[in-house]
Amino acid sequence: MPETESVQRFFPLIKSNTERLLIASTLDSLIELGLMPRGTTQSAFISLCFSRGFNDYLKEVVIDE
Repeated sequence: MPETESVQRFFPLIKSNTERLLIASTLDSLIELGLMPRGTTQSAFISLCFSRGFNDYLKEVVIDE
């Protein structure tokens, strides 16, 4: 499955080309800086971003309890 179809299928909230371009350029920059491994797909990057955000919420829940 091509990368654009994969992003559209698994992350339907990301609809605009501007959002896709922002994700692609951010991922490219992180790869160039060595902060993300080469070969990381946009879908994997988006999933990681959602996961990290979710983990931040979980940390807040644990702190509040």
